[in-house]
Amino acid sequence: MREMGNSVVEAPELSIVAPVRRAEATVGATLAALLEQCRSLPVEVIAAVAEDDPSRAVLERQNAPGLRVIVVPGRQGIPQLRREGVWQARAPWVVITEDHCLFPPEWVRNFLESAGTGERKVCGGPVLNGVPSLAGWVLYFSRYSAFLPPVAEGPVRTLPGTGACYPRDLLLEHSALLREGFWEAELNEALARRNVIFWMSPDLAVKQHQRRGLLEFIALRFRHGRCYGARRMAAARSRAWMGLLLRAPLAPFALLARSAWAVFRKRRYRRRFFLASPLLFLCFCSWAGGEAVGYLLGGHSMETD
Repeated sequence: MREMGNSVVEAPELSIVAPVRRAEATVGATLAALLEQCRSLPVEVIAAVAEDDPSRAVLERQNAPGLRVIVVPGRQGIPQLRREGVWQARAPWVVITEDHCLFPPEWVRNFLESAGTGERKVCGGPVLNGVPSLAGWVLYFSRYSAFLPPVAEGPVRTLPGTGACYPRDLLLEHSALLREGFWEAELNEALARRNVIFWMSPDLAVKQHQRRGLLEFIALRFRHGRCYGARRMAAARSRAWMGLLLRAPLAPFALLARSAWAVFRKRRYRRRFFLASPLLFLCFCSWAGGEAVGYLLGGHSMETD
C-alpha cells in the first residue's frame, strides 16, 4: 500500500473516507465538492483505490491540499477499500461517503458541528437523486428508497452509506468485524445491538450522481445479491440457509413494496416511481437471483462495483 497527497492536515478533527471503484465519470466532481468545503477546516479527505482500478489515473491528477490518496494492492471491492480508508484515518470522527456523491455547501461544517457535541452516535442524512434520467431514477429507488427526503431530525434504525459519521473509537472496537471489509449493513446491525444511536438530520443530505447504464446496473445487482446471499449463508446456523433460499423468490415483491411504501408515504416522486417500477422490479429480480445463487454456491468475498 502506498499513499499520495499534497499535504497532511495537522490534527484533523474529521476524516472523510471515499472508496473509489470504477468511478472515472464521477469521482472528480465528488472530490472537488468535498475539497472546496474543507479549505481552512481541520478535515482530511481520504480516497482509497485499488492499484489496478482505472479511476486511479483520475486521482493521480488531483492536486489539492488535504487530499490523501491510498493505493491498495491487488483486486479490492468497496467494503475492503472502506476498511483501508478507516485504518488510515487520523481524526476521532470518520465520515464514510461514496465516489458518486455531491454535497450541499455546509455539509462538511455540519458534520464538524455534530462531532463537536461529543455524543457517541452515528449521524447522517437523506439522499437526493442527481441523475434525472430513467436509469438514474431506477438506480435511486433501488438503493435509496429508505432515505428519501424529507426527513425529520431524530433517531432512526440505520443510515445510508453515502454519508454516515462514526466515532473512530467505535469502529476500532469492531476491528474484528471489519477484518473482511467494512460491510455497512453488518456493522450497523452490530452497533444497533449495542444500542448505539443512529441520528438522521436533514442538514446532512447528499445527492447521488452515479452513472451506470441499466444493463450494467442490473448485472451489478446480481453480483451484489450473490455476495449478500453468500455472506448470509456463511453466518446462518445449520440448515437455516434452506429457509433463506426458499424465501429468495419473494424478495423482488417485498423490495418493490417497500420502495413503493417509502415513495407514497413521503408523497414525492410518485410519477417517476410509477414509470421506473417495471425496470425497478427487474433489478430486484436480478438481486434475488444473485442472492439465491449465493445461498447455493457461495460467492466472492468482495462486493465489486
